[in-house]
Amino acid sequence: MALDSNRLKAKIKEAFEAEQSEQNDHNTALDRIADKLAQAIVEEIKQLKINYSNGLLAPNGAVTGAINASIS
Repeated sequence: MALDSNRLKAKIKEAFEAEQSEQNDHNTALDRIADKLAQAIVEEIKQLKINYSNGLLAPNGAVTGAINASIS
């Protein structure tokens, strides 16, 4: 699956909306928002797909070359 800015945006909005009514403990709400944002970003990065096409060689020794790949 590819990265999706709309999916990430929705998760960010959800994180803020969940804390919107917090009036007593600002720092705890901020920690919860930061945690939700971090989780959303990590989940989105885990959706990253690298498509390796070619470029590395290892005939009888160390691997050499440049990775030719695309990221989606």
